[in-house]
Amino acid sequence: MSDSPSVTHRAQKKMHRKMQEGTIISFTTISHPPKGFGNRPRTIGLIELDNGKQILGELLNQKLETSNQKLIIGQRVAPRTRLSRINEQGLRIYEVCYEPLAMKPVETKKEFPGYIVALTGPSGVGKTTISRLLTSKISLYAAEVPILTTREPSNQDENEYTYIDAKKFEVLKKQGKLAAASNIPSSTDTRWYGYRKKDIEAIWKAGKIPVVITEKGLLQDLSRHFGRRSILSFGLLPPGKSKRMMLSCLLHRLRERGRDSEESIRDRLKNAEKDLDFFRQKSHLFDDLIVNEDVDAVFNALKGRVLEAVDS
Repeated sequence: MSDSPSVTHRAQKKMHRKMQEGTIISFTTISHPPKGFGNRPRTIGLIELDNGKQILGELLNQKLETSNQKLIIGQRVAPRTRLSRINEQGLRIYEVCYEPLAMKPVETKKEFPGYIVALTGPSGVGKTTISRLLTSKISLYAAEVPILTTREPSNQDENEYTYIDAKKFEVLKKQGKLAAASNIPSSTDTRWYGYRKKDIEAIWKAGKIPVVITEKGLLQDLSRHFGRRSILSFGLLPPGKSKRMMLSCLLHRLRERGRDSEESIRDRLKNAEKDLDFFRQKSHLFDDLIVNEDVDAVFNALKGRVLEAVDS
C-alpha cells in the first residue's frame, strides 16, 4: 500500500507544496534528535511559505556558522532536498530542508527612503475607492502605484493593473526588481501580484507619497524591503460586530458591485476570512484599523495622515 498511486501522488503533492521559498517566523535547536536521525544537533524552524502556509522544517545554517553569523527571525529561506537517514532496510530517506538566502540581517541604520501609504483589507472593503479618492483629491501630495499582475484582464477592471505574463513576472522577481510579490489563491488559476521598485521610487522622486493596495503577502514584503517605519499601514474593515457580520457585509458588497462571478466571490470570501484573521495575528504591521462605513470619513482621516507625513 505504501507505494500505491494515490499514496505516491499525495506524497508528491506534499513535497511540491514544501518546495517554495519562505520566511522564518521562529526557530529552535534540538540538541538530541530522536533515534534514527543521527547525533548532530538540528535547528528546526517555523516557516511561512510564499503561499501563506506555515510548516516546520530543518534549517541548514552551516553557511552562516562558517561566516560567524546567526539565523534571525524574518530571514528568507529557500528549499533544499537532502538525505535525512537510512532506515534498517537500507532505504535512503530524503527530506525538504531550508537554507538561508540572505546571509546577513537587514541593516537598520540605512537612509530613510520615504513614506508609503498601504491600504490592506479583504475584497469588497473599499480599498480601490479610498485609494482613488486620495490620489485624485490630494494629487499634489499622493500618487497611485500601478499593480503588476499575471491575471487576465477583465471588463470590470478600472485601469488599476499593469498586465504581464507569468514568465516575465518571475524574471522581474529573480532580478530583484520587485519590492513586493504575492500569490493570491484562486480556484481557477495562479495569480501573482506585485509592485516594482522603480514605480515607487519615481513617485518619491516627484515629491509625492506612493499609495498602494496590499494584502498580507504584499504588505509584509514592502515592510521587509523598505523597513516598517516607511509604511503608513492602514487596515480597512467592513462594518460588523463579529467576523460573521463582516463577511456578510462583504458578500453583499461583492454581489452589489456586479464585477465578479459566484465562483470568484466564493474565492474572495475565503481569502477575506484569512485577511480578517491577519489583522489580529500581525497587528504590529498596522498603524490603524479603520471601519469603512462612511467613505468620506475614512478619506478625511487618511488625508490628514498623508498631509502630516508630507510635512514631517
